[in-house]
Amino acid sequence: MDNKTVATIVVTYNRKKMLKECIEALLKQTYKKQQIYIIDNASTDGTKDYIKKYIDNKKVFYYNTGKNSGGAGGFNYGVREALKNKVDYAWLMDDDSIAEDKNALKSLVDKAAFLEDNFSFLSSIVKWTDGKICQLNKQTLDGAWDVNFDKINHGLIPVKTASFVSFFANMQVVKEVGLPIKDFFIYFDDNEYSLRLNKIKPSYIDIDSIMIHKSPTNQSSSVTYCDENKINRLYMQYRNEGYILRKHIPMRDHFNFRYNYILNVLSVLRFSKNHKAKRIWYYTKGKIAGRFFNPKIEME
Repeated sequence: MDNKTVATIVVTYNRKKMLKECIEALLKQTYKKQQIYIIDNASTDGTKDYIKKYIDNKKVFYYNTGKNSGGAGGFNYGVREALKNKVDYAWLMDDDSIAEDKNALKSLVDKAAFLEDNFSFLSSIVKWTDGKICQLNKQTLDGAWDVNFDKINHGLIPVKTASFVSFFANMQVVKEVGLPIKDFFIYFDDNEYSLRLNKIKPSYIDIDSIMIHKSPTNQSSSVTYCDENKINRLYMQYRNEGYILRKHIPMRDHFNFRYNYILNVLSVLRFSKNHKAKRIWYYTKGKIAGRFFNPKIEME
């Protein structure tokens, strides 16, 4: 599998110092047949000049999207470029994703070889800065799988969804399902893409591939506890979740999601420390929008 090419897609926006750390870690990877794509969502902090030496040395390929299209738009752009360049795999991550394990990519490529490319995506173990599992990037395990001890012994655990922090996509499957939905802008774009890919071929956690996610906190975003500066994003979060519910979740499971609405409102009223009415407003607005949101899936 040493002849397989990987497009490493890093989406960035106004975090040039973090991006540099991400690039340095990628350049230390033992698997060398990777093309590093920096997808810049029109940063205003001098990102391109800050990483100029890597661009000039042809170690990275720099793309400016021309506007802040969110994480979803950035990954859409990057996967499109990977398809144009006919690579075998795309390795997706945010700019605060650090491959502290120098064999993180090699392990993913090795697992792809073991599976003989019979997979849709692989996902790394993602830890936070304190060494504990990053709550933002916990995968959803596949609860309906037959135990395959051969795969388990090779460090593979079946999953249904994973985050875009070390998301290793099989480009043959990508050609079938299309690109990440750019209109999601932020939140759940990776969840939706996982479910779409997983319908074609199985997907797995590679427990031997380790990443660090240097997110500001190790706490999942929720209507109750999200930062007060991000309350307006609740609209997109729950709008996108509503789309996934309609498109990917069996009808028998819909009741639990509707019941959760009541629980979340009660949780805000009891536990949120500020802006309770604002939280409920954006949350409710997003839930309603999710019933009608119907973004386009682009193939290439």
